[in-house]
Amino acid sequence: MKKVIKIYALGFLYTILVSLVIAMHVQANGLDDPMDVPDEVIEISEELGNEYNICPELIQAICYVESRFQADAENGECIGIMQVSRRWHKDRMERLEVTDLTDMRQNMTVAVDYLAELAKDGEDLEVPLMRYHGETNIMDRLESGETSWYVKKVLEISALLEEQHGK
Repeated sequence: MKKVIKIYALGFLYTILVSLVIAMHVQANGLDDPMDVPDEVIEISEELGNEYNICPELIQAICYVESRFQADAENGECIGIMQVSRRWHKDRMERLEVTDLTDMRQNMTVAVDYLAELAKDGEDLEVPLMRYHGETNIMDRLESGETSWYVKKVLEISALLEEQHGK
């Protein structure tokens, strides 16, 4: 009986330790709490993730980095939760029958469709994410061992979310 209690106690302590490490990691990296993903974002990312064969946590991480989950976020020409540019994605929006980039589902649909197109060559995620972010000199940078802050942040948050979801 004492062994069982010790095992449960160790498991409990381990859970607390992991939670503290994640919290310290999030705080040390200047992040808000990315583990608090809105239910609608989870639902849409899981649907689109299944449809496009993209990890839902990666989609959620992009939503967080791009807009902190704000459906009406704007930055220059980029709009919505995943910061889609109407100018660059006009044809894609027409094909997908998207009319409102401040609508969370519509914005995420355009963005995930684009990300799936970028990732279709089976490259590591760094290349499609850098392209998604509109970065230049990608191959030269990667050959020199440089990864952008954007890729690091998205992959870091995606990993934290996967851990939270038991993956």
